[in-house]
Amino acid sequence: MTPGLRQTLLVDADDTLWENNSYFIEALVRFLDRMEGLGQPRQIVERTLRERERARTRIGGYGSLNFAASLEETAEILLGTVSPELSSEIEALGRGIYDHAIELLPRVKETAATLAGRHDLWIVTKGHLAEQLGKVERSGLRPYFKGVEVMREKDPDSYAEIIDRHGFDLARTWMIGNSPKSDIVASAAAGLQTVYVPHRTLWELEEASMTRPPTLTLVTFQDLLLHF
Repeated sequence: MTPGLRQTLLVDADDTLWENNSYFIEALVRFLDRMEGLGQPRQIVERTLRERERARTRIGGYGSLNFAASLEETAEILLGTVSPELSSEIEALGRGIYDHAIELLPRVKETAATLAGRHDLWIVTKGHLAEQLGKVERSGLRPYFKGVEVMREKDPDSYAEIIDRHGFDLARTWMIGNSPKSDIVASAAAGLQTVYVPHRTLWELEEASMTRPPTLTLVTFQDLLLHF
């Protein structure tokens, strides 16, 4: 990177700017507890859920409401029928994630404010459009970003479409995020430079072997200020 040259920084949202996966983990634990109380072994419940999640994300994308639908399908598969009471509990788990207050990760707001004065920032996330846009607005971070892209899937073709549509210069454009699969491997395949900022949790469907190391690996989001 040429010192002083303005860069384009594409920044992931969930678990890069604010907490997200921990809410799903909490909901999962509550679901496993409930299903165990109904005589279903936790390992079988979780394995069935992951299978349903893999299938549903191809159809319905990502987000808390699709997660709740996966929980419902898992319960139906294992129990045969789902009582209205359990169905309401599952719906509440998904709605609780959807409506959860935004918890910014440490020093994110101050770091974004400083970076916005030096470079062009974009939020590039994936998931349910209304859910993700709602998070952006509630986060208070929108003024620091030139735009927001909510992708159905973060794959090389989707990144290439964004690059082409906005005319991003690959030599000056970076993807920053916590997910090996979506933020690092896929964007690198599209020609972007990458910055990996791991989060303490990671959804197992976002795991991937990073055969090509990220351009940068940082400990915290604030560490971006040391490089940009």
